[in-house]
Amino acid sequence: MLATTMDPPESYTSDLKQPNTEVSSRDNDTTATFTTSLQTPEKLLGVDGDILIPKPEDIDRVFLEGRETWAQLVALAESLPRNSLPAGLDDPSIMLNDVPALPPLPEADLLTGRPVWHIPSAEHGQDDKTHNKGWDLEQVSGTQKHFTLSFSAPIECYASPQVNSATPRGLLLLTLCWSYILSVRLWELQGKTATYTMQALQPRTTKVSHTRQDEINLDMRAPASRDLVRWLSAILASKPGWSVEGGGFAPWAAFCSGDAQFAISTDEVVTFAPKDRPPSSDKATELLIELCSLYGFEPSRRKGGRFDSLSPVTAAFLAALALPFYRSVGLQPHFSTSTLRRRSIDQAELEPIRQYVADLRYYMTLSMHPMSVGSIIWSVFWQPAVQCNVVSPWLSSILSVVRPIIDAGNLDMLAKTFAFRRPRVALWWQGIFLLGNPAIPGFIVRYLETLEERWGYGSMAPPDTTVSAWTGSPQSFLDEESSSIYSDLKDLVPRADLLRLRYNFRLQDTTSVLLSWRPFGVVPKQEIELELWPSLEHHASRSYLHWVWWMKKGENVVGHDIQRGFRKDTGRFVPDVADHLDTTSLDHVTKCSWDVNLEPSREATLRMVSFCMEDVIGDRDDEISAVPGIKTHPWLEDWRGLE
Repeated sequence: MLATTMDPPESYTSDLKQPNTEVSSRDNDTTATFTTSLQTPEKLLGVDGDILIPKPEDIDRVFLEGRETWAQLVALAESLPRNSLPAGLDDPSIMLNDVPALPPLPEADLLTGRPVWHIPSAEHGQDDKTHNKGWDLEQVSGTQKHFTLSFSAPIECYASPQVNSATPRGLLLLTLCWSYILSVRLWELQGKTATYTMQALQPRTTKVSHTRQDEINLDMRAPASRDLVRWLSAILASKPGWSVEGGGFAPWAAFCSGDAQFAISTDEVVTFAPKDRPPSSDKATELLIELCSLYGFEPSRRKGGRFDSLSPVTAAFLAALALPFYRSVGLQPHFSTSTLRRRSIDQAELEPIRQYVADLRYYMTLSMHPMSVGSIIWSVFWQPAVQCNVVSPWLSSILSVVRPIIDAGNLDMLAKTFAFRRPRVALWWQGIFLLGNPAIPGFIVRYLETLEERWGYGSMAPPDTTVSAWTGSPQSFLDEESSSIYSDLKDLVPRADLLRLRYNFRLQDTTSVLLSWRPFGVVPKQEIELELWPSLEHHASRSYLHWVWWMKKGENVVGHDIQRGFRKDTGRFVPDVADHLDTTSLDHVTKCSWDVNLEPSREATLRMVSFCMEDVIGDRDDEISAVPGIKTHPWLEDWRGLE
């Protein structure tokens, strides 16, 4: 999917030692440091007839079928040429479903919003709105999200003089262009004005230009406009060349330092006046189109057939959208350089760039909330039918297939594999891979081994039902429909249905970590709290309605803005980009010879138990878990969840 290859560190199984800061800067390590764990992880051993531990044959079956499933995905990825992606993924808007647009923003550092869900009531009549003075009891607000609008420093990218022909052409240059456009569009929504700083490249005339080996030379001779030269001189400077009046930096604001620097060549001497004003986001878009027409950076165009190309413009757009995620996890973007030669194209071919910019307010909502992006990317490994106690063999099966790809540093192949499984999710991975930090593959290995991508920082992998609705890509059993209705007193209710209904009553709860993997077992209806019986006896499914932004000025709420989402606003959502979540069934299952780590299965199962111990109003009681003998089970030894 993307032509990105990096040299793997010595060990991807170890923990990254790096501070979890909000800003990637020179204070961050520019290389990932890994250490080898001294403790051998426990292995999952099956037991027949246990209340929590899976049977040996279930472990074998899940591992072998998972390995076969992912091997087939890799085979599909290997069938595509380099710098290509499965057909239909050339349009980034496939990542948008009901994602809300950013509203006009207050001059503040934070923005807040929450979803509104529809849950049909099994107890109330059709005239509830009249009886409740206009309140619709079937519309329920969900958990708030908080968005950080301003940071104290920009993201510092590192550029290496090493030339990598596999990197999309002009990736660093175009990513910095998109960084500017995204940032300035945010400031425009806030009523703020961008400014140039005193930092800027000084263009050199071709008469005196002598390009060094560590320089990336840009030929800005005629017909390049003066505005384009001035803009590039600011955004390509080795220190921040642009900012905003009043200070602060947008989530995407970035500049590039490192061992390679840009140099700009012009026909004649170009000087800059202090009064020069930076371009608006719309004007910068036109300058980007001018740049692309000079250097032949055409956007992706669907060609038909099995695959499409990934253009430098689209690759850089995805990379820029991933910048806030890198900021959140404290990683510095790494770029190799590429030789840039002019080859002009007609500007009419660059119209898709304007469409990207027209849709920016939708992309920005997801991009600027790293926890939402985290829930998206890790859902690439989620499998609907995999129960909590067999998560370990499922993740181990994936690792057995993708580990050679990761060890080879072949992120192009890994991204294509993800794209064949979950296309909408894979485009976020693509942007993250393109930013090039060598720690990212280690995160993947550690997640597949432990269900946690980084040691000591908590995980960004727990599912988010709001983000699932926004993107159209489910992340957990909570996004599925109930399997049945339970009208008989003697019915046995699957734990998945029970926990899904409880969750619907606690949509604003932020104290519990949500569970993605399918709970196993059943609970007698008679042991379930009575408040849930009407919902058990009727089909009460939750559906997303819209998003509400809350505007604050100081401590006061000054208004709100309801957003219906991209699909309803534009009618351009692409519905036929399907996930491929089916597994390959095997007629004959042999004994698995692969060592399967215990931790993912135990961790997922303990989350299930914890979820089961909370009733419909959130009260916690180990007696309602309905798991007999749970207190003395070896998996719960030293577990503080029973306290």
